[in-house]
Amino acid sequence: MKKIILLFCAILFTQIFSFADELTDVQAFFDKYVSAANTYSKEIPNYYLNDAKIIRVVIKKDGTKQAVNFPMSDYKAQMSKSAKLAKIVGYKNNYRNVSVTKEGTDYKVSALRYPNKDTKGLSCYFIVTNTPNGYKIKVESMDTEVQDFLKYAK
Repeated sequence: MKKIILLFCAILFTQIFSFADELTDVQAFFDKYVSAANTYSKEIPNYYLNDAKIIRVVIKKDGTKQAVNFPMSDYKAQMSKSAKLAKIVGYKNNYRNVSVTKEGTDYKVSALRYPNKDTKGLSCYFIVTNTPNGYKIKVESMDTEVQDFLKYAK
């Protein structure tokens, strides 16, 4: 009986440490993504699945919110166009209160995003999945006050 209990405890501890390692790996992936984004790396599209879901939640002037979805193909095109301007103006996103949780087989990275000189922060989350090619962003959702995104709403 003692051997069974010891075996069970060993398996349980292995699972706990494995889970902690996974969360650390996802956090490291997210940190690399943020660094690449803030240095305007051309590798940014490689951080996403080809069919990733991109959501901008527009905070309208009246305080209501509207989600606007983008196909990944449009998002990639938008990224390549805007990267040069972002680099010129020094646009960067900083993330605070970052937390990583496991959701089924995926991971949710939640944070407050501080674009440029914003001081109040905007909610965002990323669903990250493990693929044979490493971690990839499956869903990206960011609150924004940029009203121009509303023209893409359907």
